[in-house]
Order: sequence, then C-alpha cells, then structure tokens
Amino acid sequence: MKKLVLLFAIIAIGTSSFAQDIKYGVKGGLNLANFSGDDLNGDSKADIYFGGFMRMTLSEWLAFQPELVYSRQGSSDDSEGIESKFKTNFLNIPLLLRAKMLGSDKLYAIAGPQVGIHLSSELEEDGDSMDFDKGMRDMDFSVVLGLEYELNTQFSIEVRYNFGLSEIFNDDYFEVDAKNSVFQVGIAASF
Repeated sequence: MKKLVLLFAIIAIGTSSFAQDIKYGVKGGLNLANFSGDDLNGDSKADIYFGGFMRMTLSEWLAFQPELVYSRQGSSDDSEGIESKFKTNFLNIPLLLRAKMLGSDKLYAIAGPQVGIHLSSELEEDGDSMDFDKGMRDMDFSVVLGLEYELNTQFSIEVRYNFGLSEIFNDDYFEVDAKNSVFQVGIAASF
C-alpha cells in the first residue's frame, strides 16, 4: 500500500508542474453497488462514499484529477428465503481526466482508471455476520466514466459508474466470477 500511495504522490507532483491552476476539494455521496459476473444475480446495495481530490488544470478544457475515496460497496440478495448482504470497504484511487463538454461551460465528462485497495469485508446472512477478508483479493482495478455539472465555482454534482475489470474474490476461498459494479451520485466542493 505504501508503494501505491508513493506512486499516487509522484504522479500528482509530476503532473502539477504542468498545471496552470490547482484546486483541492472534498466529495461524498451515495453508492449503488453490486457485483457483475456470469455467476451472480444479486441486488444493488445502497451505501456511502467520501474523500478528497486535487484538480490540476492542463488547458482551458482539460484537467487531471487524482482522488482518494473511501467507498462502501458490496451486494445484497433476498432469494430462497435467505436475506444476505455482502459489505466491502475499499480505498479507491481514481486517476481521472476531466474534459469540458462542447457547447457548455458547466458540464464535464470524467474518465480514467481506478485502483481499489480492499480494506475489509463482511458477509451477513439473516442477522448473523462473519468476516470475509481472506476471501477477497487485495486489489481491484476499474474504469470510471461519468459526468460532472458545476453549480457554481465551488460546488458541483457528479454522476459516475465504476466498471470493475478484475475479479474481486480470492479463488482459493470462493470460485465465482465477480467484479465490482458501482453507480455513484454525489456532490463535490472545491477550494
């Protein structure tokens, strides 16, 4: 994890030397998370995400925006008379490009890769819960796609979809094709 944080810092510092303007901010909102894959048919689980970002303006219409986001994800299922929730916690590091949409001064497209560091997991069935950390892989890789609308110079609304690329379960414990699938709606404040 230390190597990943160091890489994040090097990218941010290296890119900031090209930046014309740097803004910092905080963000948070609602996750609608689920697992995608051939073997799964669970329901979305609502939870939260929050974190911070640094936005470095590269040109009039393009910015680089690395982020550090705590995200509560997972899935829920209510089939065969058993109610279950799978709760996972990730520290996500999106490395995004933010581009102004043509014809608008307030609407931006956001896209880029995301590295997720697994923090903890828990499986809850009919009120009983058990630790599921060993059943999870340490890292998750995703692609982030989204839109951001600036309400004013300080606040904006964002809508994103995090499309998982890597399987999240450790094959030694749980042989299921599952990737993270997270839809996010939130607000960001920059200063």
